[in-house]
Amino acid sequence: MTPATTTELDVLGALLAFDFIGFAQKSAALDPADARYGQAVGCAFGLAARRRFPRGAHPEEVRAYVARFLGSLEAGAEDFDAAVLEALIFAGLDGDGGQGPGLTDPERTMQARLVLTLRWVRELELGPEEQRELLAQAGRRVAV
Repeated sequence: MTPATTTELDVLGALLAFDFIGFAQKSAALDPADARYGQAVGCAFGLAARRRFPRGAHPEEVRAYVARFLGSLEAGAEDFDAAVLEALIFAGLDGDGGQGPGLTDPERTMQARLVLTLRWVRELELGPEEQRELLAQAGRRVAV
């Protein structure tokens, strides 16, 4: 794994562990100008999306999920565009580790991927060992 991949997965790991100080510290080391920025988190996001929607998803299902997701946020829903979240989920389901259609802001894309991955890990009730395996699997896929 590259240092950038390791750092991204460390950021996601800290978030999943609710280590918000570690999350903030590790996030500061990320460089949105790096050509590989978001790749490792994108891979973990795609893996989590395929676990959350194991048989794929129809547009109506994703639209309803996004509406429930946004409605459940106590604060910050205004930071996310529903259509972009839908496109992001479909890109993850399709195995697109890059930017899906309409996803032109790498920092917003990263933020959305992090929040949705956290949400799916909680919904799927993945314990610490399963979380480590998800991160390791993402690291292996990015390294290929």
